[in-house]
Amino acid sequence: MEPDVAKPTVTWAQMRAYFPHRPLAYHIHALPEYGIVYVKNPKAACSTVLLWLDRLHTGDHEFSPANVHTDNRLPKVSSIGRRRIARMLSGAAYSFTFVRDPLRRFQSAYLDKIVNSTGWRTEIQTALGEESDEARPVSLDDFVTAIERQDPVSEMNPHWRPQHINVMTSLIKYDHIGRIETLAADLEIIREAAGLPAVPVEARNVAEVRRGDILADRPDLEERVRAIYAGDFENFGY
Repeated sequence: MEPDVAKPTVTWAQMRAYFPHRPLAYHIHALPEYGIVYVKNPKAACSTVLLWLDRLHTGDHEFSPANVHTDNRLPKVSSIGRRRIARMLSGAAYSFTFVRDPLRRFQSAYLDKIVNSTGWRTEIQTALGEESDEARPVSLDDFVTAIERQDPVSEMNPHWRPQHINVMTSLIKYDHIGRIETLAADLEIIREAAGLPAVPVEARNVAEVRRGDILADRPDLEERVRAIYAGDFENFGY
């Protein structure tokens, strides 16, 4: 998905407004030496792409940490400069991000962050007006109801908020928006377009992609989920 219009000027302050409660720097990774900049979209191959970028940046093709989000060796925003990164996203570099089928991403967020984890449940319980209790399970119905009540920008967690908000499509015109469903092919498109050297790609967190459809027998919930992510379906053509 390539833009056919000139890129608008983007400022750090404009982007910061999309992440009022989280550091924006956590979501943007630039490699000035290669003239590329990547905007993370949680639950859409972030671990795989970050590891690919780390290997590209360091030349260490064997690097494979347990948590690439915290243990990568990528340049920090503070060392590159906010203004420089804003210029890179305004057309001075090759910009890209990745998205995912909205229903599959919703499912992944629920199973990974709510069912198989406890610390995230309190955000949902708060949205439901309930007393916080990490040990208490959150049903699929509760999860849908809670995120329907949350403001996408100021209240939704980036792991389940709409992707077009995470990647700021109203501000940023990307050189390429890849899909997790065609990850390898899209990384090759990015590599060739940006003139990058070949480095091995190690898929991370692929097991969750193979899970069954938790909405298969709940057409009522699927309709509501589709409404929550209507902007993603429209923006990314799913």
